[in-house]
Amino acid sequence: MIGPFDTIDLGGGRTLPLYLLRYGPGGEVLSPQTTQILEDSLGGASDVFLFSHGWNNTFDDAARNYRQFIDGYLSEAHLPTVPGPHTVEQAVLIGVVWPSISFLMPWEDGPVIAADTSAAAAHAEEMRAFVTGDLDPEARARLSELLDGAAPLSPEQAREAAALVLAGLRTEPDPDDGSPPPSVDDLLDAWAALDQGGAPRPRDPDDFGDIPTAAPAPAAAGPAPAGLLGWLDPRNLLRAATVWKMKDRAGTVGAHGVGPLLRHVLAQTDARLHLIGHSFGTRLLMSALVVEPVSRPARSALLLQGAVNRWCFADAVPGVGTPGGYRPALDRVELPILSTWSTHDVPLRQAFQLAVRGASMGEPDIAALGDTDLYGALGGYGPAGIDRVLGHSAAIRAGSGSYDLRGPTEVVMVDGSGDIDGKPAIGGHGDVNNPTTWWALRCLVAAP
Repeated sequence: MIGPFDTIDLGGGRTLPLYLLRYGPGGEVLSPQTTQILEDSLGGASDVFLFSHGWNNTFDDAARNYRQFIDGYLSEAHLPTVPGPHTVEQAVLIGVVWPSISFLMPWEDGPVIAADTSAAAAHAEEMRAFVTGDLDPEARARLSELLDGAAPLSPEQAREAAALVLAGLRTEPDPDDGSPPPSVDDLLDAWAALDQGGAPRPRDPDDFGDIPTAAPAPAAAGPAPAGLLGWLDPRNLLRAATVWKMKDRAGTVGAHGVGPLLRHVLAQTDARLHLIGHSFGTRLLMSALVVEPVSRPARSALLLQGAVNRWCFADAVPGVGTPGGYRPALDRVELPILSTWSTHDVPLRQAFQLAVRGASMGEPDIAALGDTDLYGALGGYGPAGIDRVLGHSAAIRAGSGSYDLRGPTEVVMVDGSGDIDGKPAIGGHGDVNNPTTWWALRCLVAAP
């Protein structure tokens, strides 16, 4: 539909418009008329809330989750007011909808499916189509020959398969941090690592794929000896490549699609801009914020279980010496960034560092597949490399206080691992729509 997707009734004749803006994989604006209507309506807004979803969300999923978050936030109006003088006079709500669906995992389509069923094969085909969509027919045919067989691949064949898959990924440096694209060795290492151990059903619906039961020990330098490890599940090659490609897509949509909208809000209005991102949505919003200079800072940023490297805000990445890719964001947000992490986030604790390690993250080019210090996710282990200006806080129960947003602190590391009212504050990767996270946003909005 053209115009606001929904209207939030606040009572007393007050309403809030909710706009949903759809973007293509390259950041193409697919809601041009609605975007124009939105921009024309921002003149009287006191606050603009910009939301971005993460992995594997359809349009309906995104709309439902945004509405649930907004309703939850508004439901806390009766709770004690957090310290701070600001009240929202007229807000505009914007939800980004970007193509984050690449394939359905078995647990998203009914019961867990065994690896030898036709349904599992169909899922592998969906992943293959996503990863290799830009390959020519000859390359796609050769990859099928390599991955469809029942016999173990030789080291040479595994390397060829990885090279073919790699040709469907980006070939330019990462626009966020200038790091080179993944190498064949990176992809072979990730493939071998994801194949180790079992593949239990994850606890969260918003997930990255089958995960090992435990992170493997660091590998020796050099390519993984794929042919010596026995048969490698071709789906894990495709899963690793899919995470790489989706990571890059989030950055591209943020930089080229959402970035112009963000800069319009900051340049053409006086509204306080609040950024709320989940999973790869944190990458999308941070990319939008840092891709070009802004006329003034955003007011706040709430990063929920960020699927980005934990060194992204660092003064200097270990072994490289250059700042993290999102370091400039710390100067482009007025308040300290609230960034949640949780030991209960299984994908970001056990799988992320395996699937997106190495050069693709702008990290030292060493083999350290299980090194969560260097390769761990922001939402799995918390930010690193900014200890001088890093605050620490356990997640706060709704209505019971506020986060310390004063002084030189640039990032507040919010630990969602502890229990609140008998259950974890953040119980998994997708558990970010709850009173604890609603209250975190309320603390940011009310901050002096």
